[in-house]
Amino acid sequence: MRRYLGFMKEAQCGCGALRVQVEGEREAVVACNCTDCRRRSGSAFGMGVYFQRSAVKFIGEAREYTRPTDSGNTFSTFFCPTCGTSLYWWGSRDPSRVGVAPGCFEASEQFPPDRSVYDVNKQDWVSFGDVPGFERGRDGPRTR
Repeated sequence: MRRYLGFMKEAQCGCGALRVQVEGEREAVVACNCTDCRRRSGSAFGMGVYFQRSAVKFIGEAREYTRPTDSGNTFSTFFCPTCGTSLYWWGSRDPSRVGVAPGCFEASEQFPPDRSVYDVNKQDWVSFGDVPGFERGRDGPRTR
């Protein structure tokens, strides 16, 4: 498995007005099958590469959408007001970590998933191979 190397990388929205610069190694790459992430991504699952918030620099104007989570916390997504790209997010459970959409990095192939979560909602045709899976969050029962 390739790891994110310890140098600065940049991710950007579709129009380039909203960007994040990240310096340091990623903590995890997560494929999430929950209904909210499917809606956020417009796909069968959402993907996020997570970094320490202190290693992320936010550039440009963002709009915020905050929703409740199953556990009673909140989850905030930040998107470009011009093109609508959902670029980064964090949860109130652990606000020290920031998730960034891996497809917004130029070399997105460096971010294969380390785990999948909310497999209870996973589409039957989706397979993550031997990547560890969890019924709900990473603290819950394993699915594989």
